[in-house]
Amino acid sequence: MNRAMLKSEPPTRGVRFMVGRDAGGRWIVSDREGRVGGLFTDRAAAVHFAMFESDHLPGAVCCVPDHVTLSLDSAFESRIARPRLKVAGRA
Repeated sequence: MNRAMLKSEPPTRGVRFMVGRDAGGRWIVSDREGRVGGLFTDRAAAVHFAMFESDHLPGAVCCVPDHVTLSLDSAFESRIARPRLKVAGRA
């Protein structure tokens, strides 16, 4: 591999998404900032989503070992803590 090919490769920016199972055995994708994530029917769908959301950057998606349990709590806590917006003219 020559140097020109190395320079054209996108840089890795660390792990952004974690893919694994929650306590109920469902497949979870969770990003490190707690902003993006979801529940999936199978591992392939979860990995596909995480790869798409990370623009297929090398090293951006990490599949955790089976003994590690993931949760989407952090993604939902930030939404609950934010004050609700009111629409003008409505109660």
